[in-house]
Amino acid sequence: MEGRTKEKLLFILERLKKTDEQHPVNTNELIAYLGERGITAERKSVARDVAALRDAGYSIILCDEYKRGYYMTDQLFEDYELKIIADAVSGAKFITYEDSSSIVDKLCELASPTGEEIIKNHTFIDEKIKSKNKKVRYNIDKVINAIKNGKRITFQYFEFAADGKMQLKRDGHIYEISPYYLCWDDDSYFLIGNSKSHDHLIHFHVEMMTNVEITKTPIRPREEIEEFRGSFSIGDYLRRSVNMYGGESVKITLECSEKIAKNVRKEFGEDIITKPIGEDRFVTEVKAAEGEGLIRWIMQFSAEDMKVIAPENIVETIRKRAKELYKIYE
Repeated sequence: MEGRTKEKLLFILERLKKTDEQHPVNTNELIAYLGERGITAERKSVARDVAALRDAGYSIILCDEYKRGYYMTDQLFEDYELKIIADAVSGAKFITYEDSSSIVDKLCELASPTGEEIIKNHTFIDEKIKSKNKKVRYNIDKVINAIKNGKRITFQYFEFAADGKMQLKRDGHIYEISPYYLCWDDDSYFLIGNSKSHDHLIHFHVEMMTNVEITKTPIRPREEIEEFRGSFSIGDYLRRSVNMYGGESVKITLECSEKIAKNVRKEFGEDIITKPIGEDRFVTEVKAAEGEGLIRWIMQFSAEDMKVIAPENIVETIRKRAKELYKIYE
């Protein structure tokens, strides 16, 4: 009897969590809800249970029109917050279609009746953009546990071959990494850590990792890692690593048109300093990792919209790439 009494209280709380001011639940509906779960209840006992939940600190309001019943006002998430999370999950390419659908269904359970309807009917999951790698969830779980417990991980890493097929990188080399961060950037999930053979940070696509194992070896102390000596910001690291490519961090001077100002700020942060030149152009100086990722990012813009002023070696790389493109399309 005691066990069923505890279940009864939990079921009432479960049902109340799906209410709001527009969708209250009355005593008869609570009794019917309990009956569907094999628990018989009387009106007085249900009222006592609701009072007990109030005494426990839950914000349960009795409607002005008594017969309409009760509703809760302290749900963990607002409906708009759940919709934002659902949209982020639905658009995340590194999550499989099945995992995305499962997470969105769980979010619906936290929403009000109106919010549940909105999330179900207005959250589109495009199966074509989704990862087919069902092991991503296990990779994420293992990386989280390794970070939490301060242990290194080992794994093998995939790469795309010239024919577009995936193959193990470096003939199946086993990487041993001290994990420090798990970050979502530019629609991919990245493990950011340190390889035992280097003193700097390195990053990997989580969906490209396989055979992930947590070792018993503690992670390297942060003071041994180059980027952690002095002040460190994970946001700055992500901004400098354009397209998540590594390389030495350098200052780059750019001359840009105003119409791509939002692109520059999105990549390097809202707080970059810009100096207007003319009516619709500006010059700015940013810091970024010098490498392939930076070159590809710059070359996505037309010469009219972006010009590299300095340093000269990056100017020369852009000049060389432009000549190569010209020869192809001449």
